[in-house]
Parts: sequence; C-alpha cells; structure tokens
Amino acid sequence: MNWNDVSTTAVEEVDNTASPQHLRLPKYQLPYGIDIYVVEKSNQIAEALRLLKDSMEDSIVSIDLEWKPDFVKNTSKVALIQLSSATCCLLIRTCKMKPELPAALLSFLRDPSHMVLGYAWGSADEKKMQKSFGMGKADLFTNFLDLQSVSECLGYQGLGLASLIQMVLGCASYKSKRVSMSNWEARSLSPSQLQYAALDAILTGQVFRALRLWHSAPSVCATCHQKLGMLDGNAVSG
Repeated sequence: MNWNDVSTTAVEEVDNTASPQHLRLPKYQLPYGIDIYVVEKSNQIAEALRLLKDSMEDSIVSIDLEWKPDFVKNTSKVALIQLSSATCCLLIRTCKMKPELPAALLSFLRDPSHMVLGYAWGSADEKKMQKSFGMGKADLFTNFLDLQSVSECLGYQGLGLASLIQMVLGCASYKSKRVSMSNWEARSLSPSQLQYAALDAILTGQVFRALRLWHSAPSVCATCHQKLGMLDGNAVSG
C-alpha cells in the first residue's frame, strides 16, 4: 500500500443509502477502500461500532481526539473521538451528543479483547478527557498502549507523530496547522477536517503494525519490554 496516495488524496463521499435510514451514517473513503464514517447521534454508536468490529483483522484500535482551539487554557472540550482499525475509521462527534460518553462506546473501549493505541496520550489528551467526561486512561481502557513510548524504546527519539509516520511509513506529512486549529465543533466537518482526523487515527495504527512486523518475536523484548509480536487478532498484552 502506498501511504502517500492515502495521505495526499481527498476523501470521497460514498453512497450509503443501502443502510436503514435511522442507522445511516455519512460515509467517505480514502484510497485502497479505507472507510470513514461520521457519527453524530448516540443512537448510531452501536451500528458504527459494529462496522468497526467487522473491519478488525487484529486487536488494535487506534484512538485520537480533536477539540476546538483553546484560546483560554484548557477551556474547550473534546469535540471528536477518532477510532480506527486498519481499514475503517469512526469520527464520533461528541460535541453533537450529550455530555456523557455513550454506554456502548465505553463498553467497546473497555473490552479486554481490544488494545487501544494512542500517541502521547499523557499530555493533552488525558487532560481533555478528564475535563470533558471526568474520565482518564484508568477509567476508559482495560488495555492501552502508547505508540510514543513504544517508538522511543525502539530508538525513535524526540519525534512528533508526523515525523514518526514519515520515518516508518515513508509518508509525506498531511499535517496542517490551519486544519488542526480549525473549528472541530462546526455544524459539519469539511473534507480537509475529515481527511486530517481520519489519517491521525489510521496512520497511528499503521505505524504500530509496521513496528510490530519488524519486531515480531512473541517474547518480551529486552529493549522495550513489550510483547509487540503477540498483539495480533488472537492475543493481547495487558
């Protein structure tokens, strides 16, 4: 798969009228059949998670967050939660829902058969989840892995996510400050926001999968102390 094709191609809206109307989710695609679904209602969460589960070929679910720019420190709440397998990404617009996280979403995040993968979660993401929903990593996830910690243990020191993606996947940066600082609570997300948000989650997972492939021994690594080779569809390291 050429990740430059994925990162430089605009999302394309896909007809989703075959689904029942009350479950119909706006659907977009990136190259190679990567699906993106936008979820704006709590009663759509279960169907969206079913689509994500059906796409999963391993236990990894990558997660990312977006929020409206903080012009006053830590005042904005989480507007978007991205969850992704290798081929399917959900863009869950929490800014359109009730203040608490839907029960189905919490159950999915806490599912012990999943390994939730973030990047530098302990910085802004943890604080935002605490502020927005009164929950942090310990409350949200049964199994969690931070790609930043894993990559640093493997020698990728001092890199942001965009630089790590470029080094591991050979993918040109799609990051744009204009998009990252845009209004994530807008009435509808723009094509550039859809692409940016989806790629953040999708490529986080794909970097991990590449590192896992290169680091595939099933035993604990003496360097990073992670059982990366065991994180496939049949086994999860706690």
